[in-house]
Amino acid sequence: MTGQVELAHMFYFELTDKSDELAETFTRLCWDYLGGHPGQTHFSVGRRALSQEHFRRAVSALNFDVSVHMVFEDLDAYARYREDKRHDQFITEVAGMSIGRVVYDSFLTAPPPKAKKRRGHGG
Repeated sequence: MTGQVELAHMFYFELTDKSDELAETFTRLCWDYLGGHPGQTHFSVGRRALSQEHFRRAVSALNFDVSVHMVFEDLDAYARYREDKRHDQFITEVAGMSIGRVVYDSFLTAPPPKAKKRRGHGG
């Protein structure tokens, strides 16, 4: 990839227990240490939505409790985040709170130019 391309860094934690107390503590630590980094254009933390019946589908992942969503303006901003002491402090603070983590990184693409409307497709 060439030029300045946004990087999405999403990760999903499975906590050691399913208590609201642990989830609230964990999400607070995410906010405390992982958000607000230079070059971070988006940051959010969520809890798995499977408590709602309409999210229980065969394709729904069951192996996480807390999700963290970050977008960086480019790979350099992500590299600075990885080297920031707050990143290391987060790892230290949450040690023992999760039994697993899955990370998904992707370069974001720009939307394509608007296509001409075709018959039968809203036009």
